[in-house]
Amino acid sequence: MLVLKLRKIQISVFLVLVVAFVFLIKPKDEGSSYTEYFSKLNNELKTNGFGKPVVLLDLDRLNENLSTLSKNIPPPLHYRIVVKSLPSLDLLRYITKFTNTNRLMVFHSGDIVMLLSDPEFSSFDILLGKPMPARALEDIYQKTKVDRFQKIHWLVDTETRLNQYLEFAKSKNIKLHLVLEIDIGLHRGGFGNPTDTNTVFSMVQENSKNLEFDGFMGYEPHVASVPVLLGDKNEAIEKEIQSSLVKYERFVSLGKKSFPTLFSKELLLNGGGSKTYRFYQKNQQVVNDVSVGSALVMPTDFDVSTLTEHKPAFFIAAPVLKRLEGTTIPFLESFSFLFPLWNPNLQVTYFTYGGAYLAKKESPKGLFDNSLYGASTNQGILNGSISTGLQPDDYVFYRPTQSEKVMAEMGEVVLLRNGKIIGTWKCFIN
Repeated sequence: MLVLKLRKIQISVFLVLVVAFVFLIKPKDEGSSYTEYFSKLNNELKTNGFGKPVVLLDLDRLNENLSTLSKNIPPPLHYRIVVKSLPSLDLLRYITKFTNTNRLMVFHSGDIVMLLSDPEFSSFDILLGKPMPARALEDIYQKTKVDRFQKIHWLVDTETRLNQYLEFAKSKNIKLHLVLEIDIGLHRGGFGNPTDTNTVFSMVQENSKNLEFDGFMGYEPHVASVPVLLGDKNEAIEKEIQSSLVKYERFVSLGKKSFPTLFSKELLLNGGGSKTYRFYQKNQQVVNDVSVGSALVMPTDFDVSTLTEHKPAFFIAAPVLKRLEGTTIPFLESFSFLFPLWNPNLQVTYFTYGGAYLAKKESPKGLFDNSLYGASTNQGILNGSISTGLQPDDYVFYRPTQSEKVMAEMGEVVLLRNGKIIGTWKCFIN
């Protein structure tokens, strides 16, 4: 009898453990309805929208980010707009007026031609964000005015490229303004040691009719990813920034010592980026020109500790076309009713207008792609729990992972002010 009772107790304990284990591993309901912000946007799009996927740009949030940027880049630092991250002439106009800057960093030859052809931007100070093949220079030269072409700061990363540019300048009987790309820790190319620039400076000095030295560009986004086991992340980043600036200063000081004539004018000393720009307001005497783009709209790739002051300002909104109860998988129809019983996040299937966006789901929370169906750019397939609460004609909101590709692909941005649609701006393809 005692043995039987012990056996029953063991079975009961085992069953309790099994139930507890199942309870622990059973998926929890991840869904929730819109936040207040996105509920208002959903109502606005359903009333005054376009019934198609759109990129939304919240101008109120953009203004807040611009104010934060201006606070963090005080004079004598100069702000330079990264064009590739903000691919809309109207958006660029808006930012230049708000920040009172005429400095642009450009990464694509087509963008250079477009900007130089626009009366408002043709006199702006343009710095290349990456070195261009000599053939790109030829193409830009053929499509622009010579006097404006000669004022661009062309980026040089090697002696070989300098030789190519010199040959090009001689063939056109023009002068090219050069900025040297220096490696201050990213190791993505450029001159890695101050002494490596001596030959370049000698060539510039010997060919003053065709070449002019304008300064340096040192990029250091790697410092935002510095590993930290203990201590403050931002303190670690600031320490790495200072280390990078010490390397930067060596290029300047050695060049000034060996080639004082080339350093007799005020040079363009560019640095920074969205993830690190705010550290340049502190005690540093090297960089005078700071580039920022993505921080103004905040795609998810820029969700880092150094940008907590900035707010997401642009989103993708895609209409829901269909809502189906449960999740029915082709060839598994007989078993599909079991899916939502096990996982509440499979209680509803939504088909959206468009899909496979370079973005993360933002609102409602708890939506995810159905991996068995696969991704579709025509009709996206999302699953969620009943708690997500969407109906046909509602919108799913996404946060893009980057700005340039998403804006360019969608073609335009829909402008919001106080949660209301006030117009659109066209985007350009990089």
